[in-house]
Amino acid sequence: MPIGVPSFSDIQGHWAEASIKQAVSDGIVNGYQDGTFKPNQTVTRAEFAVMLINALKPQVEGTALTFTDAAENGAWAQKAIAQAVELGIIKGDVDGSFRPNAPITRAEMAVMLARALKLDVKSVDATEFADDQAIPAWAKGAVAEMEAQGIVQGKGANRFAPQDQATRAEAVTVLLKLLAQQSQ
Repeated sequence: MPIGVPSFSDIQGHWAEASIKQAVSDGIVNGYQDGTFKPNQTVTRAEFAVMLINALKPQVEGTALTFTDAAENGAWAQKAIAQAVELGIIKGDVDGSFRPNAPITRAEMAVMLARALKLDVKSVDATEFADDQAIPAWAKGAVAEMEAQGIVQGKGANRFAPQDQATRAEAVTVLLKLLAQQSQ
């Protein structure tokens, strides 16, 4: 294990153990004070924004946040959210909110990843996933592109499970794949 990476009490044998160690080593994410990583815990929209910005390390200050619920952003996430907005990764919901404390769905995560790569995502009528009808129209193009790029994949039985809440393990895994894609 790299120097400085703590040994978490709850990741040994986990499917994402290597990715978790790499993400911590790369400064993308941290564990908890109690020595755990909580790989199966869901990730909020603010937490994912922070992880994504930690991965990208952009050289932008961020823009003033105008979300109707901006006061709900924790101080620890303010700068990352502002940077993600400036980069066009976060646009917020149609009602003007960001919902920073809401768990991020797999569909939302795919859209943020596609925006982070600055991909010209085309609108598609269908994806290759068995549960394609459950993927929101606003996310289908990003989901299809992220699958084609090898950044996201389905769950069992070729399901994308777009409304499933992303876990910490899933988040660090896709972020490492995003970084690998950027370096190609």
